[in-house]
Amino acid sequence: MTPSSYDATLPFAAQIEAAGITLVLMDSTMEREIGESLIATDNFEAGYKMGTFMKQFVNEATVIGVVGHIKGTSTAVERERGFRAGLADAEKQIAEVVFCDSSSEKAYQLTCGLLEKYPDMNMIVGLNEYSAVGAALAVKDLGLSGSCHMAGFDSSIEEIQLLEEGVFDAIVIQKPFNMGYLGIETAVKAARGKAVEAYVDSGSELITKENMYTEENQKLLFPFFGKK
Repeated sequence: MTPSSYDATLPFAAQIEAAGITLVLMDSTMEREIGESLIATDNFEAGYKMGTFMKQFVNEATVIGVVGHIKGTSTAVERERGFRAGLADAEKQIAEVVFCDSSSEKAYQLTCGLLEKYPDMNMIVGLNEYSAVGAALAVKDLGLSGSCHMAGFDSSIEEIQLLEEGVFDAIVIQKPFNMGYLGIETAVKAARGKAVEAYVDSGSELITKENMYTEENQKLLFPFFGKK
């Protein structure tokens, strides 16, 4: 199961367990621990990678905005926590966190609003594909590419193009192939009564314009790279 909600999916997961069906979660957690195992990106670690990378652009005049996806979801909470931890003392320079409900259009409008409210804002990060793309397009359309440092999560074609153009300084990508493979492998083991790990990290990678063309990162960005 891949939970679509931190709390609303829980009753259905509980019904599955109550029926004696083996339950393995992928990608997201819920408000209480349930199931045999969780296979997911370590979102705190992924956010930490983003924070430590972006910290190099921070000075005393830096004003930071965060565009999250869905308030209260485990991915949004953990990525923001990790980003703040990676920034260390620079965390105090985060001016505001907004949430776009995983809508690129809303992220665009929210970013325009942040830049109007904080004219000196010069760093913005998006915590999933939709928040990142919407924020980046707003920065690009306002002519702030390069002067406003940006980072995002995930690896849609649009994000990759924005990274190539220099709108993003970096994107943190998940490893969905790993997640799917490990999820099915774990589910089969659990269904056969074998012991499984309670949590399996499927991994993440920080991609920049400088390292995006390596063969290994091309495989992550384009899963069918090199296949015939």
